[in-house]
Amino acid sequence: MALEDYNWADRAVHWLAFNTGFPQDMLLDIETRLYEKDIAAQPITAPIFVTSLPRAGTTLLLELLSRHPSSVTHCYRDMPFVLSPILWRRLSRQFQVSQAAKERSHGDGMLVNVDSPEAFEEILWLRHFPEHYSDRGIALWESPLGKFAKTLVRHMKALIVSRGHNVEPASRYMSKNNANIARIGALQGAFPDAHILSPLRHPFDHATSLLRQHHRALESQSRNSFVRGYTHDIGHFEFGRNHRPLLFDGMDEICACYEPTQIEYWLGYWIAAHRHIHRLSPAVFVDMAKFTERAELSVLYEKVGLSADFEGTDAAQAMIRPIKRYSAQDWARSPLAREAEDIYHTIRASI
Repeated sequence: MALEDYNWADRAVHWLAFNTGFPQDMLLDIETRLYEKDIAAQPITAPIFVTSLPRAGTTLLLELLSRHPSSVTHCYRDMPFVLSPILWRRLSRQFQVSQAAKERSHGDGMLVNVDSPEAFEEILWLRHFPEHYSDRGIALWESPLGKFAKTLVRHMKALIVSRGHNVEPASRYMSKNNANIARIGALQGAFPDAHILSPLRHPFDHATSLLRQHHRALESQSRNSFVRGYTHDIGHFEFGRNHRPLLFDGMDEICACYEPTQIEYWLGYWIAAHRHIHRLSPAVFVDMAKFTERAELSVLYEKVGLSADFEGTDAAQAMIRPIKRYSAQDWARSPLAREAEDIYHTIRASI
């Protein structure tokens, strides 16, 4: 759902949900009291986490996986009371509307409407770990999740229960959350049976796309203060005036040498992120160049233990297009570019 579609009433409800703590807490408390037994009885098996730096192909994988009848993911209808999905679904049912799909705000050709899957899981992390988020950036999760693991499990269960009769017995929670690359180890520790997918895109193409999206976000946020406030509220700090990098090893040096308006910044960010992901074996890489060229949908489902035999497979298959390539510029011959290329080919050879 494009942010431009939010009318004054939508914005007022969003402001109420995120700028005053009371409504979120109140609905969550009521939901827990009303549906405690249903939530407790819902099993959580082999959750699926799709994560990488943005612009890698995470949204495409989310769209493809969310079309499987066994998967349950957040969608735009869950906003703004994401923390209480069962109760909010019931309360908002009377004024829900249908919407034709239109291109999302990223301008990348991905079509969305109110029922499209989206990345809202970060709201929980932002709420429970405020100390990880500073003006400098977002700290990595290097310790077990502790009590938060129960909070996350409770939310996963509630989201599945909120889908009601549409949910299959073997439903699987799935999220796309770019920031989860900062907590892969912690997630694997809390969910040993989880499937963690990380799309891999060529560093030149990926860095170029990141830079272009950053400029697009800067322009959009300068025109519309609601856009900046919205992305901040839901924990999307990837681009624009809200940008806060994930503080992988080496990011202090990158931030000291380059600005986010420079391609070298994003190339350095790519290097730091992929060094980190590659070091953590639980993540399963998806080579987006090969995947989108061959359109092997069954291979994707096989990676996460889902059957590719379901109604709607052909429609999902038709969504796959070769990932966009950009021509290499002079910066592609810099030391950063050579290092990125080496990391890319090392990871690709291991897939």
